[in-house]
Amino acid sequence: MSQDDTLPTVGTAEVPPSALEFFAYCEAERDRLRNTGQPFDEALFNAAVDLALRKFQVVEERGAS
Repeated sequence: MSQDDTLPTVGTAEVPPSALEFFAYCEAERDRLRNTGQPFDEALFNAAVDLALRKFQVVEERGAS
């Protein structure tokens, strides 16, 4: 996930449209977790989001072929 909170890319491909809603949810959840005052491992959160977005892309590519 990029530090500037823009839509990430996987390799040179853009995130598939099916992942946009998930990405928006993750952005809101990241902000919520940052503001709870509780410990929050943002690097781990970002890694999990990146993994899920890569899976979205694989599913999208398989559906397109």
